[in-house]
Amino acid sequence: MRNYIVLFIIGLFVSMTQQTGAQNTQQVDAKALGQQYGLSVSFPLTAKAGEGNTGDVYVSLLKNSEGSMVAHFLFASGSRNYWHLHPDAEQVLLILEGEAYYQEEGQPKRLLKKGDYVVTPANVKHWNGATENSACLCITVTDLTSKEHVVRFGPVTDEEFSVQTQTARQNDPELMAIMQRVYGKDVRNIGNLDLKTRELVSCVALTTLNATAQLNTHINAALDAGATPVEMREVIYLVAPFRGFPFVLNAVEIMNEVFRERGIQLPLPEQGTVNDDTRHETGNAIQSKLYNGGISNAMKGLPGTLGEDMATLLTDFCFGDIYSRNGLSLEMHELYTYVVLTVLQANSQLHSHYLGCLKAGNSPETVVAAVIQCLPHVGFPTVINTLRIIVEMMEQNK
Repeated sequence: MRNYIVLFIIGLFVSMTQQTGAQNTQQVDAKALGQQYGLSVSFPLTAKAGEGNTGDVYVSLLKNSEGSMVAHFLFASGSRNYWHLHPDAEQVLLILEGEAYYQEEGQPKRLLKKGDYVVTPANVKHWNGATENSACLCITVTDLTSKEHVVRFGPVTDEEFSVQTQTARQNDPELMAIMQRVYGKDVRNIGNLDLKTRELVSCVALTTLNATAQLNTHINAALDAGATPVEMREVIYLVAPFRGFPFVLNAVEIMNEVFRERGIQLPLPEQGTVNDDTRHETGNAIQSKLYNGGISNAMKGLPGTLGEDMATLLTDFCFGDIYSRNGLSLEMHELYTYVVLTVLQANSQLHSHYLGCLKAGNSPETVVAAVIQCLPHVGFPTVINTLRIIVEMMEQNK
């Protein structure tokens, strides 16, 4: 299959070169460039690319009609294009000479060599360019749609480029390749979640794990996938009753730094709906709708009034302070809570909250897909533990 795609694209490319070569009236000296960068340049290069690139990038547009755009690029070593996406358009990148890097938002960077290719799904933020030690010759074939060809988000910084290089290439390239497959292909294609919800699930899981090193990437990815800043904040706030404030404060600090980098004004609009006088009544109404006072029964064995006090605290804090907030629907509050409980392997609560998810409006398919989306963050045993509980609850409630 790989050889077929390579031959098909090269054949298409040669054909387009023959058809459009006469139109390239401002060609640079491709042969001289090839000698300079140690590449065998057999196709024309019209001009040095400008906006949207870092370093020396040369490009020739060979076709821009009949449903596709075909372009030929030469990236000098260390050069790359900006983070960008193609609205509603899939793109194929094929490496002809040299070595290249390719990365999708939220995924590890990949090292590509001659003959390698990647298919970037529509609307996925990504970048590509040459490695620090080798120039790169490549072609891209991109779907043409009624929308603009590219949406740019800003340059790949030197820090991003160098840190990712050390991780992906020098230290553990095989692990990075496995991660790319699991994140970018396997898990992404399971279930009925859209990309925004998948990234928000990852943000909830990483906040619960206190995995701050990875959280920045997934917050950016969630925002790029369409999550609003308020939604992003609310899913992180949601973790507080289940994991505690220290982990949430760590995540909020990272989130706010992302907001500042993106020019999002802080503080965000308030979303609270209760005060000291109304939090219990409001929380009790939400809790009763989903759970019918189950926590009170569970706490009955504690000494004195401690059981009642604990039940009241849960009602006021979890359902009054958090679930009543605007920015997330009750359906989403319950779904993301189930993600937290999956990460924590909170088996008792996983039983009751599965039913709560359904009462809030989630389908069994959506709950299962959200649990599976946690797999790259927590591994198979944790996910299988929750899936077994879901199977048990489905059997009980047939």
